Amino acid sequence: MTRTKKAEIKALLKRTFWQFEDESDFDITPKLVRQFAQSQLHPDVIEATAINISGRGFWLRVERMCLLTLHARKYI
Repeated sequence: MTRTKKAEIKALLKRTFWQFEDESDFDITPKLVRQFAQSQLHPDVIEATAINISGRGFWLRVERMCLLTLHARKYI
């Protein structure tokens, strides 16, 4: 994954969840995102996006989580 794509996903994360607005891109780590997800998101969202699994493709799963959240907000 390129740095540009990762930066885009982190920007999407900041737009989706206000808790990340004040964080720098450097401070947004997989560990921080997983901790946030476990404390703030419904278990079904965590399971659907597999955000709690580490490894390859993590930032793509974060992107999917953000897009799913934004889509759900339209209908709530």
